[in-house]
Amino acid sequence: MEEKETIHINLLTELTGNLISEESEWEEEWTENDAYGMPLDGTDLAWYESAIREELNRYGEDDLMQYFSGSASIQEKVKSAVVTIENQEGTLYGCTKLELKEFLNPEELKELGDYITGQYSDGWGEGFEHQDIQVEEGILNVHFWHPGMERAKMQEETKTQTEKPRPNKPRPKLRLLGHDGNIFSIMSDASILLKNNDQTAEAKEMCKRVRESGDYNKALCIISEYVETELSSPPKEKETKKGKKKNQPER
Repeated sequence: MEEKETIHINLLTELTGNLISEESEWEEEWTENDAYGMPLDGTDLAWYESAIREELNRYGEDDLMQYFSGSASIQEKVKSAVVTIENQEGTLYGCTKLELKEFLNPEELKELGDYITGQYSDGWGEGFEHQDIQVEEGILNVHFWHPGMERAKMQEETKTQTEKPRPNKPRPKLRLLGHDGNIFSIMSDASILLKNNDQTAEAKEMCKRVRESGDYNKALCIISEYVETELSSPPKEKETKKGKKKNQPER
């Protein structure tokens, strides 16, 4: 009998983290609830993807099924459930990669999802969040679980997603002065402005391009495409078919 093809499923939950920085400028943005440092979301953490992935490799991308003692049907259907991270459109997610012999029914999927959430909060994930990840700005701690976390998104690895065209919106304004050349601070402020302008997708896209730029000046230019800064190009004047500026009188 021919063996069934393995099904690959990703369970994605957005990561959060805390950055304990030596720079006093961050302290003004903290609240009493942020005793463990500046809070970061998945978009912010994407800036530190390589450092997090390196620590994850050192700590161990465990197969959570080795600790599972639930339903026999789940143990039969699930080959492995390996924890890693996944960057999607500039947001960093905690990702459990499932290898399945066959699809789980809704009850089995809920049981497995609850088990993985428990591992994120009290098991494997609790151990990982206590790992101090050294980054340029200070010490980073990453949380696979956090209060109010949404249920995991399920994606088949073979599926491709197409983005819908997004309408153009006026760019928010951001002054580069006052950031002391800190590209992370500039990117973070630009991302917040875009999100407040209902441009979350653009914020994620900008952060992804900045991270991949590998150059400070190039990163500034990319940010200036999404928000209006001192480096932004002035808007181009519309021209007629003859190449004359709009409303320019004929001579």
